[in-house]
Amino acid sequence: MTRLMVFSQPTCPACNELKEYLKKKGADFEDRDVTADRQALDEMIKVHKVRVTPLLIAGDKKVIGFDPAEVDRLLAGL
Repeated sequence: MTRLMVFSQPTCPACNELKEYLKKKGADFEDRDVTADRQALDEMIKVHKVRVTPLLIAGDKKVIGFDPAEVDRLLAGL
């Protein structure tokens, strides 16, 4: 199964909503706090070319922000 990764910040309401949504869906994911992990921040910006959170990554697919319909489409494609 493709590994899910969430780039987030603790004070970001949309980040917390995304993580709760993924938990309710039973999805296993790695949470990367970009405020505490400089390597995660660098990866988000340099590799994924995104500067906002939340960012959900699954292989070569990504969802920027929290949109339940987009998250469902991504999960369905795994």
